[in-house]
Amino acid sequence: MREITIVTAFFDIGRDKYAFYSRSVEKYLDYFRFWARIQNKLVVYTAPELVDKVMAIRGEFGLADKTVVIAVPDIFEVEGKLFERMKAVESNPDFYQFRANADPEWPDNKANYDYIMLMKYWCLQDAASKNLATGMLAWLDFGFNHGGKSFTEAADFDYLWQTDLEDKIHVFSLSSPDAIHAGFQLQLLSECLMGAPVIVPDTMAEKLWLLTKKAMEALLMLDCIDDDQQLLMMAYKEEPEAFHIHISDWFMPIKEYGGPHLTMRPKVEEKRSFLGKIKLDLYYIKRRLLFCQRIYKAAKRYKI
Repeated sequence: MREITIVTAFFDIGRDKYAFYSRSVEKYLDYFRFWARIQNKLVVYTAPELVDKVMAIRGEFGLADKTVVIAVPDIFEVEGKLFERMKAVESNPDFYQFRANADPEWPDNKANYDYIMLMKYWCLQDAASKNLATGMLAWLDFGFNHGGKSFTEAADFDYLWQTDLEDKIHVFSLSSPDAIHAGFQLQLLSECLMGAPVIVPDTMAEKLWLLTKKAMEALLMLDCIDDDQQLLMMAYKEEPEAFHIHISDWFMPIKEYGGPHLTMRPKVEEKRSFLGKIKLDLYYIKRRLLFCQRIYKAAKRYKI
């Protein structure tokens, strides 16, 4: 078994003002505190003003000596030209007409959100290239588990996460990506590959970064942007032999691959009344009809 070095990051992109999945900086810090007692070495990328707060949280659990915090003054300058191109897509109304969810406030349609999702893989390769993270690396989102959404006992994270996975890029998926058309996923915003965790040997961290960056550049050629799930799908389609896909469920990989003791919240099947089911069906019918209407207008515009 090999000890994992965890890499994560947090940058304030104004999620507290998002119309969907709104979260404040303090909420993210609380989410981080829930799992921050994990005994692995941890590399955190964040803004200078948050360095002390991140280190203080790890210090609460006596883990300051196993923590490296990297201050990044402006994460949007790391790939500045790429981000400018992404913002141009966000400002193009035609982009939203193409998407099943045409709401400009939907996170996947926002340039700053999609850019930060891409930069996960920059952080991984940067940590590996500077020998801050060696051996087997794992990306874990700073807000992982949303403060107890799936794993209910913070004390359970007081353990050393280890793995015996082979030297490939390990990505976890809700279903087989081979059965998914990446173009439809881009348009319909369907879910398949999970953005976290991603487990990768230090020797392949640069490859993962280059593949996901290439994926974003390819999307930009189509006047599109999207988040980490789409980027991983495209990276896998480009070089499938570099990946090992594991079928799993949200948040489950850490339990299935090195944390069997983690206590999970029991899954409760949501029960809807007959009227509730009718309302939900009508919601999706309306959403699909609006999408079809937009595509019909686009087809007329392009004389198809």
